[in-house]
Amino acid sequence: MKYTKSKTDVTDTKAQETLDPAGVGELATQVVINSSENAQSNLEMENLEYYDTDIHNRHCYSVPLRLRGGGDEDDGNVVEMTDKESTSGDMGNPGGVKRGPPSPGSPSVSQTTKLLKTAIKQPGEVSDLLGWLEQTVVQEREKKKLGVQIAEKMMNKLNRLRTLVREISHENSRLNGELKGKEDAHAQSLSVFINKLHDKTAETSGLRAELEALKTNTVAPSPAAAQQSSYAAKAATKTASKTPRAAAAQMNVSAPPAKSKKTAERDLISKSRKVKATSRFIVEIPQDTTVAKAKAGVWQAVRAKCSNPKAKTLVSGRALVIIPDDANTLEVMRGISDMRELGPRKPRVIIYDVDGGIEKDELTECLLAQNAELGITAEDMGNSAPLHKLGPRDSDVVHWVMEVPPSVLAIIENKSLYIGMTRCRCRLHSSLPQCYNCQQFGHMVKRCEQTAPTCRQCAGAHDSRTCKIESIKCANCKGPHKASSAACKARGQATRSLLRRTDFGPK
Repeated sequence: MKYTKSKTDVTDTKAQETLDPAGVGELATQVVINSSENAQSNLEMENLEYYDTDIHNRHCYSVPLRLRGGGDEDDGNVVEMTDKESTSGDMGNPGGVKRGPPSPGSPSVSQTTKLLKTAIKQPGEVSDLLGWLEQTVVQEREKKKLGVQIAEKMMNKLNRLRTLVREISHENSRLNGELKGKEDAHAQSLSVFINKLHDKTAETSGLRAELEALKTNTVAPSPAAAQQSSYAAKAATKTASKTPRAAAAQMNVSAPPAKSKKTAERDLISKSRKVKATSRFIVEIPQDTTVAKAKAGVWQAVRAKCSNPKAKTLVSGRALVIIPDDANTLEVMRGISDMRELGPRKPRVIIYDVDGGIEKDELTECLLAQNAELGITAEDMGNSAPLHKLGPRDSDVVHWVMEVPPSVLAIIENKSLYIGMTRCRCRLHSSLPQCYNCQQFGHMVKRCEQTAPTCRQCAGAHDSRTCKIESIKCANCKGPHKASSAACKARGQATRSLLRRTDFGPK
């Protein structure tokens, strides 16, 4: 590319200078200046030629290079660089050196920034550009148009620039990989969220459809039908509406919270201990006599001695159980010979974790000797009797069940007792024995009078161990559970009856 730069002042004096393609200025003609030193000058740029100087067909503009000897000093077209504006590409010159103006067509700052961004994205193109610059430096050094030191500095700067471009490219690739991974993870999370949102939307749509269907099915009575209804129909409607209102009132009453098993048992014992236990009388019913005739005979015998007897009669098998409710009736029934009196049952306690080697006699001796601070006397132990043991047979400790008078119960209940080398807990024993032969409550197999066994599972007339029937039926309350179930109603009734017949002492 060649161009001619001419200076024209007001006196029409011209000075011409020709530049070759390498950017090195050579004086083509002599400069003749006839004007005064203070004359004004006008700069005219003309004959701008664009051509290809690269063997790789990359277009560029040739930038004029200043000779080391100076020359072409045009104060009106130079740019002064400060120390802050000087960079590593100043070819070793100190800051503040005057530079020539950029050649026509050179890119601006914004264009240069855009080119640098494009070069970072295209490392191959940047490498080619750096190679061209290195080749140019080598050529200029061979032509001795550049000094050796300046050429070496330029080559070092270009090598450093190539290294930085490579590092930037690697960092850009790494960041692109991280960005791609995060985008994939975000897309996956977004896909899961969208699927759940679709499911919830479908569920909401279904519920709305059901609500609309319910609203549609609920049809209000027409006003015409209400006007045509007769008085009898209105009365019937009014009567029918009272029942749901009462039922609704009952439903509005909050039901009491369900009690746990321990709480229910504690409440049962507390209520039963408030009832005063009295004697009851047993009347055996002969085989050739009906229950009605037996009741009539008892009534005549008691009525003959008491004008207003008060008692409650129960039927238990082939016997009548009569419980007097006042002292007068009790004294009258004690005078009848055919009646067998049963006094109140003594309370029972269970003593936990007693050494297995301690027997009945030793148990009462230890209670009397080792617990003197409780005030237990020999008479109290004489009225007490250990009944049986509970717990595993192969265990080192057992649980003793004792029958004690009410006075002893008040002393040892919920206390710790020293027996042998063990401190044992004592609690009220309210469990009801159950016979596994007849499945009835109140006795064990040894005292059972029934010959044929009753199945615990199906209530059939066979042994429970040989039962093959899958259906479950209680032999006592006929409910859908085994006879040994703790939820049996008959068990609860028997337990309440047992506790009410127990004498817990003065209230």
